[in-house]
Amino acid sequence: MRETATDRLTATAARLFQDRGLTRVGINEIIREADVARMSLYNNFKSKEDLALAAYGAVSKSRQDAVDAAIDAADGPEAAILAIFDLAAGLAGRSSFRGCAFINLAAHIGIEDARLLDLARGHKRALRARFEGLARDMGDPAPEAMGRQLLALWDGALVDAFIEGDVAPIIAARAAAAKIIARAP
Repeated sequence: MRETATDRLTATAARLFQDRGLTRVGINEIIREADVARMSLYNNFKSKEDLALAAYGAVSKSRQDAVDAAIDAADGPEAAILAIFDLAAGLAGRSSFRGCAFINLAAHIGIEDARLLDLARGHKRALRARFEGLARDMGDPAPEAMGRQLLALWDGALVDAFIEGDVAPIIAARAAAAKIIARAP
């Protein structure tokens, strides 16, 4: 099946935004790389923000699907938590890795960009909810606190892995997550 103009625009925008940042990519570049007519863009998206919402929404769904697959493939909640960190290491090992797309998005938009900020916050809430659910499944008495701890490790490791150009911070975060898990009742 042939990819639609909307799909090409969304995929191209997602790639470019993640590679260089939302504010450093222009509409003309997206149109050119997606190989669509300008009217195709404006027939599908009212603004660059609407395109960004679609692009980052697609990235969020893809990442959440990958996290869910890692959880589903794991043997129990403890292994699932570690598998999520293994997923991060896999992402950081790619040549296209630029850190967390949603941290980068939040850092580059203004507070007035409420819809994009809500999308970034929603993505982080969804990952934290998965960590909390796994902590709950482990029987941890404070799953919300553990969920926040694990998300902080995840986020910090992704940022540091990008800055260092190395997966070592994610490996260290995974080891810290294993210690948190071991201390749970």
